[in-house]
Amino acid sequence: MRQRLHRLGLTVLLLGLLPVPARAVPDWKTERTVRTLTVYADDVLPNRFFYAPAEIAVVTKPDGAPDFHFLETRYTGSAVARDRGMVLHKSLVTFTVRLPHPAPAEVTRAARELGSAGRPADLRPFPVKRIATALVYAEIGGDTTSIPGGRFEAAGEGGTWTERVYTVGLDSLTAQAFRAALEKDQVYMSLGYAFLGDARAADAGAGELTGSPEIVEGLKQALAEARPAGGDAPADTVRTHVIRAGAIEIGLDLKRFPDLARRVDLNDQAPPGYAALDVYCYDFNNELRPDLAEKRVEIEAEGVGGKRVKLETGFVREQTDLYSASVRFPVAVRLDRPFRYRTREVKLDGMEHQSVWRERQSWSEILDVTTPAREIVPVDAAPAPSTGVRSILGPSHEVTR
Repeated sequence: MRQRLHRLGLTVLLLGLLPVPARAVPDWKTERTVRTLTVYADDVLPNRFFYAPAEIAVVTKPDGAPDFHFLETRYTGSAVARDRGMVLHKSLVTFTVRLPHPAPAEVTRAARELGSAGRPADLRPFPVKRIATALVYAEIGGDTTSIPGGRFEAAGEGGTWTERVYTVGLDSLTAQAFRAALEKDQVYMSLGYAFLGDARAADAGAGELTGSPEIVEGLKQALAEARPAGGDAPADTVRTHVIRAGAIEIGLDLKRFPDLARRVDLNDQAPPGYAALDVYCYDFNNELRPDLAEKRVEIEAEGVGGKRVKLETGFVREQTDLYSASVRFPVAVRLDRPFRYRTREVKLDGMEHQSVWRERQSWSEILDVTTPAREIVPVDAAPAPSTGVRSILGPSHEVTR
């Protein structure tokens, strides 16, 4: 069935680090400060500029507690599932961060200063395509421990980068050590981050990495994975740069805020809100599907009362940094019963394709809905992208007099 895309203002945000066809991107050599903003000129359009993202901050509750959750879960098997005696652990650390946006008045003033011939500039957020991270925690006066494997997930619907939930899974030993550290005394957790985006320049700017030595080293490793060497690319080409880097600290005082940590015995069911399943899709993050605009994933499970419970998650071209989602059911579901899922693809030309329902037995394995290699459409077969630029950071600001 053919449908028009009403709500997607789509632009291809390429992830490749090799030379790409000529397109309008920020020019790295033009960096300058305009009022409180770091600004880059467009390499093609004379009156278009991009401003770098601000530093992220941890979201806190009214009582001062960080929006942080450490959830330890245990499944001990059941007679129904014929796995009594089996012990499985799954622990998650999640916390919410916010990306402050400049005040509209500040953007308006900067656009007027950048404009020419009495016309304000078209000032837009720098298009971010990926975020590298490094997470560590330390006891006061104690050692520092790294926690790998974390990623950002959407905190809600919408195409703008306002809030994100950082999620990382802990193995059993790491979870026990982290719990012991929390119960001893106050613990500080640090998140190092680096926003990456494409710009035209002779080399990939490293940016200034801040934080503890463990954070800086972790970010260097993450950047090495996200930005492989460009090889023999021409000097004047599009490369991935660190637009903004920083580090934030989260104080974890379990004595003051006991709700920061929670233990749950799952047994035959998951409590409401439990992240029962991790869904991954690399179609946009790895630039595998240039023909694809959006991929939705429908999941059905059996509720405790016997009724089917359905929820939906998805991935879109506008948010290339989001490649995973932790599925949380609104009511308790049976973990000893299989679930089923199907995908719905919306292509850039408006065509839709829905898969058949597929059943899975295991809740502990990742559900990867990335397009198989045999089904990937060649780049030259994809529709031409829009000529506009839309950033996951927020809307553009074109000021009129």
